[in-house]
Parts: sequence; structure tokens; C-alpha cells
Amino acid sequence: MRGEVAVCKIFTFDAAHQLIGHKGKCSNLHGHTYRLEVVLKGVPSVQEGQSDEGFVIDFSDIKAAVQEVVVGRLDHAFLAMGNEPVLETLKATGSKVALLSFRSTAENLSAYIAYELKQAALPVYSVKLWETPTSWAEVLAADIPKEGPAYRLYGGCDDE
Repeated sequence: MRGEVAVCKIFTFDAAHQLIGHKGKCSNLHGHTYRLEVVLKGVPSVQEGQSDEGFVIDFSDIKAAVQEVVVGRLDHAFLAMGNEPVLETLKATGSKVALLSFRSTAENLSAYIAYELKQAALPVYSVKLWETPTSWAEVLAADIPKEGPAYRLYGGCDDE
């Protein structure tokens, strides 16, 4: 749309996961420091004299919303599909678990995050999730179906 501006806010969070059945070392329990780039897009407000004049959305509002909807749930958690042998032990010891019910690949996590942010009524354009300094997955919000993403059952993990 003409006059739209994209704005981006970057987050980091730490989490662990395990990809059961993966052909490589990501079948082991391991962790990542994820870098999350959330791009929102819209026409800046033109309401003269208003606090948000000239903003698509205030960066502090993006930060608060993404923190509440996504980062707070995933940070320092075990990202679980539900089939991991360690899951019961983590629950029994009071460890933080985010039961996602899908394989926690970067691809699926990106789709999940984009969908959750869309559900929170943010004007999401894209979500890019860096799993390592050299590996990321990106999802365009327009590609996420209204009923939610179709998660991939298999996928890679680059922890090298």
C-alpha cells in the first residue's frame, strides 16, 4: 500500500529444544540464543498533535507487545513438541516448558511467532528468527493462513 512504512524491532531470547528423530546432533537436547526480528508495516499516523503522530507504532509498544505475546513465554524455556523423553523430568523439576505441540524448528517457530503476533492485532509484515549467527528462517505474515500455520513435521537445526 502506498505510504506504508516498515519498522523493525529486534529481540533475543534463550531457549532449549530437542528434535526427536533428527538425523544430526540436533536430536540431542541443546540450546540457542535466538535473535528475533519483528517487522511491522503500516501507514504512519497523521493525527496532528497526537502522541503517535508520525508513527506506524511506537517502538516501546512493539517491545511490550512482543515481550508479552512471545518472548516472555519462550525465554529460558524448553520448547517442546510433547514427544521429548526429557519433558516429564523437566515438568517434575519445575523447569519452564513451552509446550508448543509442533517440532521446534526455526521454520515452525517463525510461523508460530508470526501467527501469535497477528492474533494480537499487530500489523505484522514478517518475522525472522535467527537460530545461530549464520542461520535463520523468515515468514511473511501474509503467508500465514487465517486458521494458523501448517507446521512442518520435519526440518533441520543448525547448531554448528
